[in-house]
Amino acid sequence: MKRGYRRTKRAADMDDGKARLDEVLTRANDGEVPIRRRYGSGGSAALDQWADRLAADPGPYRPRFMVYSGLGTPDMTARRLAILQELGAESFLLAADLPAQLGFDPDHELAHAQVGRAGVSCATLADFAEICSRLDFGRVDSVGLLANSIGHIGLGMVHSVLTDAGAGHVRLVMQNDPLKEFTARGTEIFTPEQAVRIACDCVAFAIDNRLPGAALTVCSNHLDVAGAGPVVATAMAFANAQVYLDELVGRGYSVRDALTHMMFFLNERSDLYVSAALFRTARTVWAELVERRYGLPVREQPAMTLMGYAHGLESADEPLVNVPRITLSVLGSMLGGVDYLCASGYDEALRIPSVDAAALALRTMQVVAYEHGAMASVDPLAGGHKLAHLDEYVAAGITAEMQRIDDHGGGLGALHDGYISARIDELRGTRQRQLARGERAMVGANMLRSAHGPKLFGGNSTGEIDFAQVEKTARDRLVAHRRDRDLRFVRSALDQVQATAATTDNLVPPTVAALRAGATGQEITEATGRGFAR
Repeated sequence: MKRGYRRTKRAADMDDGKARLDEVLTRANDGEVPIRRRYGSGGSAALDQWADRLAADPGPYRPRFMVYSGLGTPDMTARRLAILQELGAESFLLAADLPAQLGFDPDHELAHAQVGRAGVSCATLADFAEICSRLDFGRVDSVGLLANSIGHIGLGMVHSVLTDAGAGHVRLVMQNDPLKEFTARGTEIFTPEQAVRIACDCVAFAIDNRLPGAALTVCSNHLDVAGAGPVVATAMAFANAQVYLDELVGRGYSVRDALTHMMFFLNERSDLYVSAALFRTARTVWAELVERRYGLPVREQPAMTLMGYAHGLESADEPLVNVPRITLSVLGSMLGGVDYLCASGYDEALRIPSVDAAALALRTMQVVAYEHGAMASVDPLAGGHKLAHLDEYVAAGITAEMQRIDDHGGGLGALHDGYISARIDELRGTRQRQLARGERAMVGANMLRSAHGPKLFGGNSTGEIDFAQVEKTARDRLVAHRRDRDLRFVRSALDQVQATAATTDNLVPPTVAALRAGATGQEITEATGRGFAR
């Protein structure tokens, strides 16, 4: 056989009980072409560390299949999660609706017409328990809740439900990154410093109680969407991560312990190769930053945990054409080595994705992972000239932007003096300008347009929801919840939340107690605010 490919017996490829990195892993393709476990070094200690971790077990080397879901009532979401788990979903990141994220119960006047729309209505511990009620936790890798500005409430809900289910093995994937809310999403509730305190209380609670997984997901995705673009957004996310790490180290926690309970949600939405380069480069830049700033050698750091969300350039005009776009985005994320991956629904530009589209998104990830060899080898793009150039360019861009942020006082300083917002404004609209000038092609939009497109590629998405009924159900459920609880216990527990917020003690334990007593998200948010105001 030519070019160094060898037929070998597995026994000959073993070294001290571990498979060799150049072992022929599979010939499962029509030509029976041998595919190796690994084809070369990633080129940096961080990438080699990541690749070594993946190579420790037989392939395929794929991310955990994550679904980001939440809509309508808790029962609606529970039924959807059960379907997606049956189809192979392993990780569940739940989207609370905007009222819940902003600390409002569904009967608050500002919650009107928003209940259950951009996520599931989730005001109480009982709500979250129902959301998870149909999951088989024996087959669940991880669970999290989108709770950026109410991290103590979100973690309190997830931890309580997992504890009651005896599911201590299930890992956390909490999206709890409040700093980017001030410039990218607008769901901030408290001051930046208070928000950092809540986020770090969550990480500290996870460390103290040895909870598996990430109590904090540092996110560049929303900064990217707001207009920063993926490279600058990654630098902003790293600057925010430094703020959280500095706070935790200042409390006496080790950098290693803190990093073990943090993950990163990065994104590139268009180019497959840039996507792969971004994820690979992020590992290297971040690991070297941690070594310089905190003195923890790369080899002693926990390997960076990355989450990706496979979007394409989704179009509302020809929804079915989003399927190949999302498929290639899935491939780019996988080639970049993400640990967790969601995929967008093809109808996401039109509505909350239907269960049909959510199921197809899950199947898309599975097909790319299992059927076409993308994950048969560790870091399959390593050594390519194009990728090496992209890695270098992306790394330089992230490093240069981080220096500019440092010049403005780091993540908090650049937030307070307006640099982050101004930088996002400066970069916003890049994609639209490129499309308008014809520099970027979008099939069906600025090229190959057809009057038949919407009819041919409209899809058959189902799942329209009566949101007025959802809101009524949520309000009725809340009335019944308040009626059935012991108000004395609730008030006592809320007093403890308020008292703790006025100190430097960890907010998560009294929040868990308040949730178990029957307090609502709005009541806990208000008690936290009163304590901060003291």
